Amino acid sequence: MAAYAALVSVMNIIDTLNRHPHPPISLHPKQAESLTEKITFLEGFLGIYSPHLPYSKEADPLESSIADAAYAAEYIIESHIVDQIKMDGVRAGPKSLYEALEEVIKDMDLIEKEAKEIKQTLGVQHQLHTKSTPSDSLKSSPIAKESSMVGAEEALLEMKDKLTSDCRDLQIIPIVGMGGSGKTTLAMNIYQDRLIKEHFYVSAWVAISQEYNIQEILVHILRQLNQNVGQTSSEEGLGEILHKNLFGRKYLIILDDMWSIKAWDGIRWFLPDNKNGSRIVVTTRLSNLGSDLSHSKNFEMRLLNWFDSWELLSKIVFGENVCPPELVDICWRIVSGCKGLPLAIVVIGGLLAKSNHTREIWGSIQENLSSIVNSEDDEWCFRILHMSYKQLPVYLKPCFLYMGNFREDKVIRRSLLVELWVAEGILKPISGKSLEEIAKMYLKDLADRNLVLIDKIGTNGEIKSCKIHDLLRDMCLKEVNKERFYHVVRNDPSSTFNPYIKGQRRVFFPR
Repeated sequence: MAAYAALVSVMNIIDTLNRHPHPPISLHPKQAESLTEKITFLEGFLGIYSPHLPYSKEADPLESSIADAAYAAEYIIESHIVDQIKMDGVRAGPKSLYEALEEVIKDMDLIEKEAKEIKQTLGVQHQLHTKSTPSDSLKSSPIAKESSMVGAEEALLEMKDKLTSDCRDLQIIPIVGMGGSGKTTLAMNIYQDRLIKEHFYVSAWVAISQEYNIQEILVHILRQLNQNVGQTSSEEGLGEILHKNLFGRKYLIILDDMWSIKAWDGIRWFLPDNKNGSRIVVTTRLSNLGSDLSHSKNFEMRLLNWFDSWELLSKIVFGENVCPPELVDICWRIVSGCKGLPLAIVVIGGLLAKSNHTREIWGSIQENLSSIVNSEDDEWCFRILHMSYKQLPVYLKPCFLYMGNFREDKVIRRSLLVELWVAEGILKPISGKSLEEIAKMYLKDLADRNLVLIDKIGTNGEIKSCKIHDLLRDMCLKEVNKERFYHVVRNDPSSTFNPYIKGQRRVFFPR
């Protein structure tokens, strides 16, 4: 969340000044002590306060006040540091550092008083459902990788039959289903299947998404065909190279997450019909798009039945073990609340796996889930995902929200993500660990909770790259906008000059 990240960031600056042998500015000892005390209290307070607020489309006023006060302190300190370095001691703004910080401390006094009153009313029953100490991030949940295709075994066999049938004409096979229904998971299992790989001479996978670029799509496919091409080439030139490389070969191309027929029109002419059984698989949420792509019937992803939903949840939460008898009834109600949507089951499973396995905690999760499903809100899937976000330990929330900055279907290198988290100052130091180690630990925790998808694992068994599901990314961006954690400048030139940007602490300019 923005408030916690802001507190951690300003505390990191104070600690850096204290450790610096020749700091550019010096905080008054009493002010530094007062800020440290208030920030430490508010960090702890947010750990028990945030997860239990009901869902709202508006930011919580108290959290916003905490974030604003922390941002103000950070801005005052940083502006005086910059001013001292650039202008050799001339004050930044009309007020001295001491005067400016004194006003912020007074604001924090009022916020701290309100927080203490709220803390007294929360009571013991409002302790975190999830294990909330960073050291718990070292513990992995018993997630079974083979559980990804639970309930879709028949779909997998049917798709394999379509891909290896005797029909020699080029076939386009649309996999259609709602977000989170397992379209990409099915396609990935097909793509990685050894027999399918042996059946085709060449194969390639490319994510299309809503914001696509034909040139990048062609380059991405060609690189998988071992063709070294630059993105400076024209679409026509790249298309000709692709056509030449595919001509006469039996190929499999998977176009994941297509949203527009225009994207298909941009590449279809470069995919030859070799009359040798080549196949193109397209995943999309849009049934009408699937019909436009192919005259054959769409391959519809079905939601899981009760028993398959139970098996999937059980494998995620318990691994090879069985559900304790005292939790069976609650577990069944949780399964029912997910409505057979695999993504909802996987995310809730990640939450349950990281929580204490008690009737009290699981009952509370089930009640929240029931209130979501029984409401008349048509965004029930989003609210289930949001519930899992709210139940995250407070130190993981800023790291998760940061994932929304990456574009749809982007493969994110762990090394880059670690560098960004560290540079942003959103990681709270842990004794005996470097910030890079903490970042890797938090990424693993998010993956264990199924909020981040593992793309590749290195030879040392650690995450090498990751992705985030589109629906979870959408949820991130909604929460980011609500909390004003950061602002993403879109392609619209007018957005660059939006006065709203001036009040933003973080502004991202995507490529």
